[in-house]
Amino acid sequence: MSESIVDVFDQASGSYDSVGVDFFTPMGAALVEAALLKPGETVLDVGCGRGAVLFPAAAAVGPTGAVTGIDLAPGMVSRTAAQAAPIPWVSVRLGDAQAPDFPDGTFDAVTAGLVLFFLADPKAALTAYRKLLRPGGRLAFTSFAEHDPRYPEALKILARHAEGAPPPRRNDDLFQTASSVTAALREAGFATISVRDVTVDTSFRDAGQLFDWVGSHAGRQLVQHIPAAGRPAAIAEVAEAMGAPITFHTQLRIVLAS
Repeated sequence: MSESIVDVFDQASGSYDSVGVDFFTPMGAALVEAALLKPGETVLDVGCGRGAVLFPAAAAVGPTGAVTGIDLAPGMVSRTAAQAAPIPWVSVRLGDAQAPDFPDGTFDAVTAGLVLFFLADPKAALTAYRKLLRPGGRLAFTSFAEHDPRYPEALKILARHAEGAPPPRRNDDLFQTASSVTAALREAGFATISVRDVTVDTSFRDAGQLFDWVGSHAGRQLVQHIPAAGRPAAIAEVAEAMGAPITFHTQLRIVLAS
């Protein structure tokens, strides 16, 4: 994961998944359900963020299991570790989702909620995760199959008000289709693979909340370049285009491999 993205998530850690919008939490719960976690299992959650996958995974494996979350953003780690402190079978530490530093065969499951497409070499990460798994272990991750078209439209509007914002990031081609995901997993050594797409609805009361939400995750890389004096105009333009309330229908891709 590039240093700039790590910085963005570190800066966003205080508001990440906490602006009154249900987005990462239901997606994390869907991933944990797909991972088929059992009591007593050991789990590594890479790019754990504020725990959208980590905490439902902890509930699934229970006190006889163990869940370790890693993230490169210090703010994410400190805040999530504090939240996890009452759960003795959960630990959170600094760590790189690209190359987790654990012995081979350590975990029954590796989970990655909406993180792989941020990595510099996601194919190498898939191979690293396979090595971390015990025999019969599984990898469960999510990526975006398709955004609601109004989301990129909103980002384009905001970009017109930004000064010096970086260009939109392009994901690795492996995330383009279910077939390309399956091919990458087979290349990494996984034998049994299932891929399914589900629709997740996300509602915003108005354009102001949408703006706050975009700034609470990777979209902060864009909105932090909008001068404070220009933000009311940016929000007003989004409101004119989107109306209120706003609901996005996001296609989430859920992948399970063993």
